[in-house]
Amino acid sequence: MKYTVWRVLDDEEINSTLLDIAVLHVKLALECSNKNTLSCRKEVIKAEIQRLKMERDRILEHRT
Repeated sequence: MKYTVWRVLDDEEINSTLLDIAVLHVKLALECSNKNTLSCRKEVIKAEIQRLKMERDRILEHRT
């Protein structure tokens, strides 16, 4: 897996997409960890984070 990640990072378009996914994931995680975030919003955030993880995995698997 480590080798695959390095190969993927050589592709600027994929690198940009993975970076966008990571940035959005972090923003959502920060929002979810906020004590003022409503529980219904937290559920939406968790589903979106799961979708982002699946997207990331799909990109990495496609490149192997």
